Amino acid sequence: MSRIIPHPPNFTPILASAIMAPMLIKDRWFGMFIPILAMFIADIIIGFHPYQLVIYLTIMTISMIAPMQKSFVWLSVFAVGSSVWFFITTNFAVWVAWDYYPKTIEGLIMCYTLAIPFFTNTLMSTCLFTGILAFLLKHVEIVNEKTSNIILITMHRYKLYRYR
Repeated sequence: MSRIIPHPPNFTPILASAIMAPMLIKDRWFGMFIPILAMFIADIIIGFHPYQLVIYLTIMTISMIAPMQKSFVWLSVFAVGSSVWFFITTNFAVWVAWDYYPKTIEGLIMCYTLAIPFFTNTLMSTCLFTGILAFLLKHVEIVNEKTSNIILITMHRYKLYRYR
């Protein structure tokens, strides 16, 4: 949905979802598939381009190596690293696949240089959305823990349990 509604270029939660989905969903492989499915559905609507496969594979690698620790430090480092990895791989693919830039070192440098504004948006959105998702995950865990404790205390108080 975030790719379909108007937004600044590359300012989407896709990389954040690639980082967080394997953590949020019990089946890690299914969690890795969700961001790709979201991208694919959006691409059906907005159209595909020649290096789409590179984008899908880059997102898959991010999901595959996403940290399972929920610490803020690891998630922050990984959000920045994922943005850099996405920038490097996708812009290299643009340089290779399209004729916008000469196939020289100067052309590659120009490709990366002109992509810096897009990288800035990718970095900001990935850090922002990863932070939001991590915050929500932490608070859901706290609510679940408190709810579980209340249920256990109530069951014990009113003897609503059975011994085997």
